Amino acid sequence: MGTNSQVYEAQLAPIRHHLDPTYEFEFVDGLVECGPATGVPSLFPGPFYCYYNKPTAENLQAAYDLVLEIIEEEGPFEGIFGFSQGGALVASLLLHHRKTNPHASELFNFAVFTCASLPFDLQTATQVDEYDTVINPQTGEVDVRDWVEGDVVKPTEINGFITASEPGDVVLRRYHPARELARIQIPTVHIMGALDPFLPQSKVTVGLCSQHSTIIHDQGHNLPRDARFTLKAATAIQRAISTAMFQH
Repeated sequence: MGTNSQVYEAQLAPIRHHLDPTYEFEFVDGLVECGPATGVPSLFPGPFYCYYNKPTAENLQAAYDLVLEIIEEEGPFEGIFGFSQGGALVASLLLHHRKTNPHASELFNFAVFTCASLPFDLQTATQVDEYDTVINPQTGEVDVRDWVEGDVVKPTEINGFITASEPGDVVLRRYHPARELARIQIPTVHIMGALDPFLPQSKVTVGLCSQHSTIIHDQGHNLPRDARFTLKAATAIQRAISTAMFQH
């Protein structure tokens, strides 16, 4: 949120250096122009984007449609990568696809989540087991509780959205593996930072996946560029690719 495809391409470049040079990547900007993330303007020109500025059903469906349109026009793709809110979008789309199309082929064969925030559930309004996933705006810690009448989601930046809800908005709740039965079945890699305020959300996202490997680096909401980390990340990604090829 608050970056663009050029930023993510630069972040992934040191990792891609260790991967097969024949792999092709397509980088996609979000739908909504927004302010830049901290530190980004000094390195990259704008404009900057997010996939949604508040988690309503309409906004999340539009983000789904963006990805599905790219698959239709440019795909098929073997895998998908997502950073921060992009990671949440990837997880949300994969879970929604599995729940609504249980007998269909997967949209992708593997997924890589980098500093991912926790995904929102497009089917919030129709869920029988009503719950609320709460994120502490000071610590970033994630908790889950029964939903009660009158619960309001407060729009704070650490929660992954930046615009206050308005009357009539249906604000979606986040998935939580303690209450959600569906799982992302394809191989996944989760890269997160020990100093990232989104670290608790990234860790909970791992629980929504059935075949996962995790790398925690010593920095924040970014991807380190040193050779040790990039080789470790590329090795995990290649392992997920190989597993996906074997299973496919």
